[in-house]
Amino acid sequence: MKRTGAAVLLAATLLASTGVTTPAMAQSSAPAPTATGAPRLPVHHIGTHIGEDDRVRYTVRRGDTLYTLAADYMHSPLDWRAVQRLNRVRDPLRLLPGSTLIIPAALLKTLPLTARIAAFKGTGTIATGSGAPAAMAVNQAVTPGMVIELGRNSFATLLLSNGSRLTLPSQTRLRVATIRRFQLNDMVDVGFLLEKGRVETRATPLGDSGGRYRIRTPIAVSAVRGTTFRAAYEGEGAPSLTEVIDGTVAVSAGTDASAQAITRGFGVTVSPQGAMSGEPLLAAPELLNPGRVQTDPQITFALQPLQGATGYHVQIARDAGFVEMEQEGYSRDPLLRFEDIGNGRWFVRVSALAATGLEGMPQTYAMRRVLIGLSASSDRSEDGGYRFRWTTVGEGRDLYHFRLRRDEPASPPLVDETGLTDTLISLSDLPPGKYRWSVGVQHFEDGEGTTSWLPEETLIVANEKGSARTGAR
Repeated sequence: MKRTGAAVLLAATLLASTGVTTPAMAQSSAPAPTATGAPRLPVHHIGTHIGEDDRVRYTVRRGDTLYTLAADYMHSPLDWRAVQRLNRVRDPLRLLPGSTLIIPAALLKTLPLTARIAAFKGTGTIATGSGAPAAMAVNQAVTPGMVIELGRNSFATLLLSNGSRLTLPSQTRLRVATIRRFQLNDMVDVGFLLEKGRVETRATPLGDSGGRYRIRTPIAVSAVRGTTFRAAYEGEGAPSLTEVIDGTVAVSAGTDASAQAITRGFGVTVSPQGAMSGEPLLAAPELLNPGRVQTDPQITFALQPLQGATGYHVQIARDAGFVEMEQEGYSRDPLLRFEDIGNGRWFVRVSALAATGLEGMPQTYAMRRVLIGLSASSDRSEDGGYRFRWTTVGEGRDLYHFRLRRDEPASPPLVDETGLTDTLISLSDLPPGKYRWSVGVQHFEDGEGTTSWLPEETLIVANEKGSARTGAR
């Protein structure tokens, strides 16, 4: 089942710069609530910050002059002249503390801020504005102007040098707009355009520097100071989805100057027409039998059905932060299956989908995978007895346990053989009747032991001279 909807994220360093009030900005009267249930907040800027026009609003400090600002923070000491003209400053040596100077970002010196592909699995390309798409690779540098595109069953994690990261799942297309850090106020300015697909981001708190961290889609914007949230966008005509996992996100339609503060555990949809609607995110579904060691060739996850859920999402990763994603799956039913998962310790993250397409809160579980692949069968031997065979497909050392009992409630075992190393046992002289039998295995690998049992099967010994029949069900 494919997840529908779209999400646009703009993570700005200052919520103030995107219209979210802080306690210092709050007025005596609270803003009126909106259809989402969150307050609609007027655009209100305080302190130094980067505007949507790619200009920095700098709050003048005591002792500042245009000369010193140009010498310390601009590419050329003569750039003070452009700032003087833009702001109509009479005397470049006399600036009023607390006043605001508008400085074009292009004039400002930058410090190193880098990004790279930290993890990658599957198929993907990175294209520059002038070159053809090239195959993606781990540790590949990512710079502004690049377009990252993932194929089916593929995952990538983009890591910035300030600790922020983005995880991209299958069939996602992300354009890199800006990755830079200004020397002025140590402001970070990061921007991405989510053209199609989904993204989950964990933005490192930007403090009071006035920078911004933005992820956009064509119809909505979300802004944060440092938080974890998801976004999805499936193309023209689809809504934009924003889901807040931690922190607070300011969400606005692309053409709307005001924003709504969406807190942890809530989500919002933005229609192509700009209408916004919010709701609480669904709680995480419970994983049934979470401590079970996954020993079969096909891994299965059974979830407790959740009221209000129209689908379920399960992700498997090598690390608890889900940087190295391995597989994911969607299902309308609370039972999901995966194949080709290697032995080891994994992490599983589960969530539920609402009718609006919003994905609910996640819950992470640890999983141990030990492929044993135990299977068994029974047949009639040439001497008139019965043979029971079993096989395993995993590596390591195995000890087998065979049991057979009458098909009666609480009947004790008639045969109970432990510590077997062979994969066959023969029984003769079984009286007519109905029996239940099963095989278990103790699997030892890398210093750890795992026990697995097959479900009981049925053996019927017919009351017919010289014949018998077997069956399993």
